[in-house]
Amino acid sequence: MELRRYFSVLARRWWMILLGPLIAGVCAFVVSGLLTPVYSASSTLLVNQVQSEGPIQYNDILTSERLTNTYAELIRQRPVLQTVIDRLDLEMSIDDLQDRVSVSTVQDTQLLRASVRDEDPALAADIANTLASAFITQNAEELGRPGTVSIAEEARIPDDPVEPRTTLNTVIAVVLGLLLAAGLVAVLEYLDDTVKRPEDVEERAGATTLALVPRFRQPRNRGRAPVTEEWPHSALAETFRVMRTNLQFASMDLQVKSLLVTSAHPGEGKTTTCANLAVAIAQTGRRVIVVDSDLRRPSLHLLFSQPNRQGLTNQLLLGEGGITRFLRATEVEGITFLPAGLLPPNPAELLGSPRMGRLLDELTATGAMVLLDSPPLLSVADAAILAAQTDGVILVVDAGKTRHEAVRRARATLDRAGARILGAVLNRVTGRREGYYYDGYYSAPAQDAAAGRSGAQPAGAAARSQAVRRPMVDK
Repeated sequence: MELRRYFSVLARRWWMILLGPLIAGVCAFVVSGLLTPVYSASSTLLVNQVQSEGPIQYNDILTSERLTNTYAELIRQRPVLQTVIDRLDLEMSIDDLQDRVSVSTVQDTQLLRASVRDEDPALAADIANTLASAFITQNAEELGRPGTVSIAEEARIPDDPVEPRTTLNTVIAVVLGLLLAAGLVAVLEYLDDTVKRPEDVEERAGATTLALVPRFRQPRNRGRAPVTEEWPHSALAETFRVMRTNLQFASMDLQVKSLLVTSAHPGEGKTTTCANLAVAIAQTGRRVIVVDSDLRRPSLHLLFSQPNRQGLTNQLLLGEGGITRFLRATEVEGITFLPAGLLPPNPAELLGSPRMGRLLDELTATGAMVLLDSPPLLSVADAAILAAQTDGVILVVDAGKTRHEAVRRARATLDRAGARILGAVLNRVTGRREGYYYDGYYSAPAQDAAAGRSGAQPAGAAARSQAVRRPMVDK
């Protein structure tokens, strides 16, 4: 995986990587605060071997150290612990007390440290001191034991608990939460087979990416007009102009007079892409005829504010009256629109009929660029039928939604139909891609926003108010 792909994953899943350690840290902090604090008190004992007259020998020191280790085990024996319980009148068993007592030796010394843990700091100190005293007494009574034991330092009442360690627990939880979140992100990325990058499109569809269209939403109190027309100075409109330019390069050596815009599944943005691309092409001065050839769920007429009572279906069924009979002038200068019309019972047969082929020939003969919006490729056969009759196809892919397999099957369907794929459009992209930054939603540029505040119309609205309503085809 390339380094920039790691950054891409981080940009998309940052909330998981941040939320994991945050939740773990908060939970550890809260749970630690709810736990009953435990205190530890320690008394220190000095073990000495009974010395014979004369200077201290090295063997005497070694013997004292071994004796210290022996006493470390004896101090936790049941007789000593029972004495502590009796002296302090403790309401606990020997086993319970034994679990609270720990004895350790100080390395390279003759010191023993007896530690007692308890929820009551004063009781912990009392038990530690009583334990030391009881062991000294018992050791003195056992005449067979070598050496003597004395208290080097009595236990003091502790001020701070040793458990829970809130800070340490929180830090450990944050680290574990981060690791778990990173692992979860890695698993999700491994299981996620949706297309996200241009490289994914090129690998599965075998086509270059014409443009990366950011995710956006229409501003409130606006119709469904193409954004390229409504806000022509926005970064989003510039994206469709980039698409137009890349399309020109992709078809430089080809005679492309008709284009089909389609997608693998519904809801991937093919209709919006078709409308905005038409506006971008019309802005160069070339005439464009937009045909809504989706005879199952037409929606292109809503973007151009046109009725859908009559259109392509009527033209194909009647087969008379010329191609201008159902063409509609739009509010965008240079764009003529042919609605879908009433929904027929046999869309595939109608689109595959000789009349459809003759209609496309007549439309392209006008010299205008013909753009067709079609149903999804993998849902019905309509798109494949139309693809075989047009000069090129643009495949719209929804970033983060369309799966690799769907793109591969869409390409296979187009290949079987003998279609020419001019390129793909990666739609609804979020994050930083190829030098552009998409924040997830579309907002109008500063100059358009200022125009809106002053009561002026956006550039697209002003252009529509001055548009000449006339057919864009030769009669």
